[in-house]
Amino acid sequence: MNTHRRFSKKKIIILSAIVLVIGIVAFKSLLNAVDPYRHLRITIHNQSDYNLTDIQASLVQGESYNTNESGSTYIFDKDVSSGSNVKFAPQLKLSGEGAVSLTFTDSRGKTYNKTVCGYTEYLSGNSYVTVTNENVTVKEECM
Repeated sequence: MNTHRRFSKKKIIILSAIVLVIGIVAFKSLLNAVDPYRHLRITIHNQSDYNLTDIQASLVQGESYNTNESGSTYIFDKDVSSGSNVKFAPQLKLSGEGAVSLTFTDSRGKTYNKTVCGYTEYLSGNSYVTVTNENVTVKEECM
């Protein structure tokens, strides 16, 4: 009779482990499916030899920057050192449609301005900015 109980406990433990693994996989799949609809996040991969400073995200609506309107510019208060990565969600307020641009300066004083979300109505999705010594590339996944 003891042998039967041990066998049942083993089955329960194995079954619990399988259910747990399936639950984790399902949860991760759900997060991946919802990811494009979360608030816009910008990831900067600094592969250059220079630190990045004065990082700010701004809304572009119509023909000009709306730098005077509240919520149209977000200043990221940390520097991105050479070789590091950073992810942040700029707190911007969009009414209608527009684009998001990212401006930053490297430690040698060169300023960059790149569009990180070419068209958006919802400020959602992801944008990946890779900075090297030669150039800055942007991969947009915005909505």
